[in-house]
Amino acid sequence: MASDAARPDDDAAPAPLDRIEAFVNTRRDDGDDLGTPAQLAGWLRTRALVAAGTTATAGQLERARVVREGIRALIAENNAEPVSSPRPDGLDPAARRVLAELSRELPLVLDVTIDPPRLVPATRTPVDAALAGLLAVVAEAVAAGTWHRLKACREPSCRWAYYDHSRNRRRTWCSMELCGNRAKARAAHHRRTASRS
Repeated sequence: MASDAARPDDDAAPAPLDRIEAFVNTRRDDGDDLGTPAQLAGWLRTRALVAAGTTATAGQLERARVVREGIRALIAENNAEPVSSPRPDGLDPAARRVLAELSRELPLVLDVTIDPPRLVPATRTPVDAALAGLLAVVAEAVAAGTWHRLKACREPSCRWAYYDHSRNRRRTWCSMELCGNRAKARAAHHRRTASRS
C-alpha cells in the first residue's frame, strides 16, 4: 500500500468522505495505525469522532478492522478489476460479507429532529457509535452520488484508497508514478516474454 508521502495533498476526498479515505488508509505496507485499542481511540479522538478520554477495547479494535477492510472491499468495486500481479491481493475476499454481518450490530436510525434529517448511530457506546457513523458517511455518499469516486488502487498489493477527481471518473491507480508504472512494467515484461516464446 502506498504511503502518505506518495500522495499529493490536493488528492484528498471531500468531507466527509475524507474520513473514510483516511480510515481505510490506516493500513499501509509499512504498518497499521490501528495496531492497538489505544491507537484506535487516538485516531477517533483526533478526528473528533469520540470525546477526549474515550478508550477502546480489543473487541472494538477488531470491529474497527472489520469495518475498515469491508469498506476497502466496497471501494475496490468502484474501480476496474485488479491487474495481474505476482504479489498477494491486499483485499480480504470475505471482507464484504463480514462487514454485512457486523453492520447489523452497528445500526443507524434516521434523525428527523435535525435539519436536514440524517442517519445517526443507534448505539450509545462511543467507539461503536463512531464506527456506525463511518457507515453513515458511506450511505450519505451513495445518496449524494460521490461514493463511486472513492476507489481502491487496482494494484493488488496496494489497495490504497483515493478519491477520483478526474472528469471522466476513470482513474485507476492511487499514483501513476508508483502503482501505474509498476503495472505497465509488468505488462511490458509479459509482452517481451510472450514474444520470445
